[in-house]
Amino acid sequence: MGETDESILELLNIDSRQGYIELTEKYLGFVYKIAYSKLSQTCSKEDIEEFVSDIFYEFYCNREKINLKKGSIKAILSVFTKQRAINLFNRKIKEQQAISLYNDDVQDLLIDNVSVEQQVLDAERKSKLINEIKALGFPDSEILIRKHYLGQTLKEIGNDMNLKIKTVEKRHERALKKLRGIGGIKK
Repeated sequence: MGETDESILELLNIDSRQGYIELTEKYLGFVYKIAYSKLSQTCSKEDIEEFVSDIFYEFYCNREKINLKKGSIKAILSVFTKQRAINLFNRKIKEQQAISLYNDDVQDLLIDNVSVEQQVLDAERKSKLINEIKALGFPDSEILIRKHYLGQTLKEIGNDMNLKIKTVEKRHERALKKLRGIGGIKK
C-alpha cells in the first residue's frame, strides 16, 4: 500500500496502532540501514534493533510537532537516526575503552595465584590510584594514562598533545612523585 507522508501522519493521529504499522512498513529498512552503517562496529544486532525501535518510538511521540512542509518523513527519520547513532556510537566507544582498562586490571589480578582477599585489596588500591590520577587534572592525568595504561612513550605523548618533550617529562616526573605515596606506579 503506497501511503503518503500526509496519510501516515494523519493515520498516526486517528489510529495510532495502524499508523505505526504503516510508518514502520514503509521506513523500517531505510532506518535500519542507516543505523547498521553507523553502529555495526560498536553494537550488537540486538542493540541496533532496539535502537531502531527507539527511533520509531521517538518519531511517534513527536508526531504532533512534525511539519511536512519542512521535510519528508524520510528526511526527518534520517536526521533522527544519524544524530542518535552518532551519540550512541560515541557512548559505546567510551564504555568499551573503560571496560578495556578495567578488564586489563582484573586480568592482571586473576593471573597471579593470589588469595581473594589480596585481590580485593589490590583492586581497591588500583581504584584509589585511578581516582588519584584523575584528581591530578589535565594534562598530568592524561600523560600518566597514556604512559602507564596505553604504553605510549613520552615523545609520542608530547606529539599527540602538542607539548614539548621536556614539558611532558617534567609533568610526568612531578605526577609520579605525587602518586608514590599510594604505591601504585613505579618508575
